[in-house]
Amino acid sequence: MTDGGQAYASLAFTPTFLTTLADKEFSVAERKAFIKALGLLDRNERHRSLRVHELKDDLSGLRSASASDSLRMTFLRAPGGRKTMLTCSHHHQR
Repeated sequence: MTDGGQAYASLAFTPTFLTTLADKEFSVAERKAFIKALGLLDRNERHRSLRVHELKDDLSGLRSASASDSLRMTFLRAPGGRKTMLTCSHHHQR
């Protein structure tokens, strides 16, 4: 997966992430929002619009990043600043 033709420097993608991103559940505009957020996450995890935070309870250890008010992505932090992208979904959907 790439950001405008450039490979992401710090992101790896699970098959589940790629499958859900391509799912017809998301509109073209929502997919574009995810792709924009992935570029931001790759360059600057602390970007304010991403609202990155650690999840709790049964999702403890995972982090969430917002692609919009209603869209979120979950990921695991890996050594060396890498991130493994796990899921993309509408907020509050698992």
